[in-house]
Amino acid sequence: MKARNITGLFLLILSMAQLSCKKFDDLRKDPSAIVNAPPKLVFTGLLLDLVQSEGPWGQDQRNNQFMVLNEPYYGGQYYDWITGSYTNYTYLQNVGRLEIEAQKNGATAAPYLALAKFFRAYFFVNLTTMFGDIPMSEALNGATSKIFTPKYDSQHDVYMQCLKLLDDANTQIAPLVKNNATVDGDFFYDGNLSKWQKLINSFRLRVLISLSKRADDAPDLNIKQQFANIINNPAQYPLILTNADNFQLVYNTSDVSNNYPLWPSNGVVLYKDLRNTLGATYVDIIKKTKDPRIFVIALPTDSAKASGDPNYATEFTSFRGAKTGDLQSTQKTQSIAGLLSEINFYYWEASPAGIPYVYTGASETNFSIAEAINRGWISGDASTYYNQGISESMKFYGVSGTAISAFQTQNPYIGNTPAGLTQILEQKYVAFFENSGKEAYYNNRRTGVPKFDVGPQNANNNLIPTRWAYPTGEYTTNTVNVKAAIQSQFSGADTQNGVTWQIK
Repeated sequence: MKARNITGLFLLILSMAQLSCKKFDDLRKDPSAIVNAPPKLVFTGLLLDLVQSEGPWGQDQRNNQFMVLNEPYYGGQYYDWITGSYTNYTYLQNVGRLEIEAQKNGATAAPYLALAKFFRAYFFVNLTTMFGDIPMSEALNGATSKIFTPKYDSQHDVYMQCLKLLDDANTQIAPLVKNNATVDGDFFYDGNLSKWQKLINSFRLRVLISLSKRADDAPDLNIKQQFANIINNPAQYPLILTNADNFQLVYNTSDVSNNYPLWPSNGVVLYKDLRNTLGATYVDIIKKTKDPRIFVIALPTDSAKASGDPNYATEFTSFRGAKTGDLQSTQKTQSIAGLLSEINFYYWEASPAGIPYVYTGASETNFSIAEAINRGWISGDASTYYNQGISESMKFYGVSGTAISAFQTQNPYIGNTPAGLTQILEQKYVAFFENSGKEAYYNNRRTGVPKFDVGPQNANNNLIPTRWAYPTGEYTTNTVNVKAAIQSQFSGADTQNGVTWQIK
């Protein structure tokens, strides 16, 4: 008995001695953690981050004034947001992990390093467009540089770095495209790097046109020159100019986790939803121009159906949207009375796959080029790109070539004038319907086109907000730097109505 106790004590001491020889950091490691993830897994995770960051039929699209929700229990269009989220920094940490894992794999992982530059620019642009100045140069350096309270970079400097990242990404990916390299884990483009290169440059055009108010007073950004260099060198900077290259999420019928967001979980489609109707800001442009897309996207009002007019389904007067600014009680009364148009369920919910969601598409790129020509940034025929933007959007909805030509004949581009610019911007807005996240709102914020409706439902003193206030967590974890950024931009007032450098 005593021998067994002595032996047990000896083994315990030996075990403790062995543990004491191990580094404490080694003991803290999770043996089940993945520490050498293949780049393709991290890349797929980044794409999922992107998917989770936006989508159709949500609050962004109501803020874009495409839709109106008349039931307050489910939300509304109050424009009462204050603070925003720094979730994009979590995504940026994943970009850093992609770079780390790709560097471990040598030349075969080179495409991931090029795409990491794109994603770094993408998420930083999303952040600065929402907030203004943000941490960038010192952000995400806690593990390496022990910087846990990063300074805020000016919006000007953030855009400068993002534009350089996008240019570098194009330079880095070009020889890979030439050598027919691919990437694994890509559920957007199935590994086709030539399509990714078009996305990189088209996104860069989005960023450049978003800086139109700073085109003449930020010479170090070379906004006009960068834009012109891309357009004048199509072989070096290929673009998304047709729907075949759209950066879009395609839903499917087999995987429930990737069904279209509108598809009901029980598979039973109810072809009626009085709570959600189209917005007048969108419908009024459609009716003014006699746009055939309305017959695909929406349903005629019940009152038009009951009017006795045998042609009601093909009359533009049969469609009506609710004003975003009206009280929800007013909108609900109009909806119950059959005075407002609902979406065309037979189109949007024809199957669990629904309709692809476009993040960056051909219509936007063509309209951005038309806008640049109208503004005198580049030479060329704005009407060509204006018509191409319309054509690609209509083809996305299956509108016939005959109907497209008739619409373009009835709505010709009227020239490089302020009125012509309004035409371009209105058509860009129409093409953004239920896609591209906040882009319709951002374009309105920058240009005032189309005029957004404001009324008694607005909970922001009859104003459309111009930014998001910084997350409250910054005031406890990065107090000095966030307060300095607020002071330098907004004289100390961190509100949703501050005007950032980009749109001053």
